[in-house]
Amino acid sequence: MNRILILIFFASQIAFGQSKIQHEPERLFNKLDLGKQTSEFIKEHRIKKITFLRDTVLSSSIEFDQNGNPICEIGMENDYVRKSLRKYDDQNREIEEKHFNSDDSFRYGYYYKYVDGFQIIYKLKDSLLFRKSGIIKPENIRIYSEYDENGNLLLKNIYTHDDDMKYLLETRFQNNRLHVQYRYEYLDNKKYVTKIQYDSNGTKVSENRHLDEKEIASENKLYHYRDEDESIFRIDTFDDQEKLTKMELFDNDNELYRIEINSYNSKGQLIKVVEENLKRDTKIEYVYNYDNDNRIESIKKSTNGIKEIFNYEYKTY
Repeated sequence: MNRILILIFFASQIAFGQSKIQHEPERLFNKLDLGKQTSEFIKEHRIKKITFLRDTVLSSSIEFDQNGNPICEIGMENDYVRKSLRKYDDQNREIEEKHFNSDDSFRYGYYYKYVDGFQIIYKLKDSLLFRKSGIIKPENIRIYSEYDENGNLLLKNIYTHDDDMKYLLETRFQNNRLHVQYRYEYLDNKKYVTKIQYDSNGTKVSENRHLDEKEIASENKLYHYRDEDESIFRIDTFDDQEKLTKMELFDNDNELYRIEINSYNSKGQLIKVVEENLKRDTKIEYVYNYDNDNRIESIKKSTNGIKEIFNYEYKTY
């Protein structure tokens, strides 16, 4: 089943409970379910620029071309990269990105080439190969490679999917040697993963199969299991529109330690998120407000009673 997962902070749990998360207004926008790709949403609403404000202070901003692609990004809360510029070709594919320090000096960048369905990324500084990725059709094979500072192959992952883009097989190489394989099976609303580990000589040293996910349709719940002992580490609950309404996280002792609850309006827009960390005794609430064009207008945040407001300003073509 294809779930619309709005995991507002699951990808950045390390920041949970901090008083200030870098570029949080922009991060919240990027994690919204817009009902379509972000670029399509930007294009449809003819958005030229979004300014992300922490209260009234500039946090970051993004400028877009008329195809909805970001072309200039400013991050005032990032001392590592202050500004990023991107270019695209006539097929709407990214061909260059540059990143700059706070004093506007060049920091690093990449340029892109497209060959036989593959995107190949090179470093601007020395033209060394950096990344390569692409899909081989109709076999539904996706390949992703990374290269070290000298342009030598560092890792290579090969993913095989079915026609619904579910994983069937994942093979990982490190330093040109077979490292690990994952084989995926989908049986009776359950997902199983078999992990096959190899040593530095490419010899198989272990093979273990475990239950990875189990869907209980009658409860609108999806259970996630640890590979080492098949204990539950997360339970997701969905509404009838397959939007995530509740996420429960469990520690290694099977104790519930974190809860996230999402609420939506009649349009399916996220209007409230409540996050509670039971171990840290921390509670965070986010309340979302939208304008007449269904664009996020403001988000009110409360952390154990300490309040912030994130505002969003738009310029259009």
